[in-house]
Amino acid sequence: MLTLLVIFIVLALAGTGLTYVGLRGLLSRRVTIYSGRWLLALIALCFLPQLINGLKLLGSATSLAIINIILYLGIILVFWLVTKGHILFGVSEETATEALKAALDKLGVKHEQLLGSVKLEDGGIFQVSIQDWVGTMQLKPKNPAAYLRSAQLVAALAEHFSASTAPVRFMPYWIYAFCGGLLLASLLFLAALVVKHPGHRTPQQPKPNATACAQQQPAPPL
Repeated sequence: MLTLLVIFIVLALAGTGLTYVGLRGLLSRRVTIYSGRWLLALIALCFLPQLINGLKLLGSATSLAIINIILYLGIILVFWLVTKGHILFGVSEETATEALKAALDKLGVKHEQLLGSVKLEDGGIFQVSIQDWVGTMQLKPKNPAAYLRSAQLVAALAEHFSASTAPVRFMPYWIYAFCGGLLLASLLFLAALVVKHPGHRTPQQPKPNATACAQQQPAPPL
């Protein structure tokens, strides 16, 4: 019962979150920026049933339980390292590069654009990863000086895109909206199955009649 409840919660929250990201971009028709920690929280939520199953097996199958728990923690650690920084949806390589330069110029920060990164005059380094065909860009601070500049740079990027008339890549929004809708549809389908078949009742054994009882009784000794 607990596992089923967790599955319902995971489908509801993950489906709602993905649908929100997709519909927000499609309706606003603008580039949107999200912290990578939101993606980490989504991944942790999606793999939560595996952790719960591992905890439930601690008493009966300890080895399998430990493997599930270690796998869950390993997945969270990997995505914690991967999802640092911020993710921009709806950008192309051209618009992302232009926006990054405009934001840094507005902040009055001299910078040097390198291959896959941007180096600031104060020593801050941002890793820039652009997936042009998908329409996303990840901006990840690589040292303490970049972390100090991160909030200002993200705010400047958001301000730039709010006034920009550059074309927007809608592919990531369609992908997120489709995946979110699929999860919500799965939630409704699972809920319908639970309502239609709330549980399997154990069939009652027929009561033996008096004749059958009499036949089953041993004969008295002579």
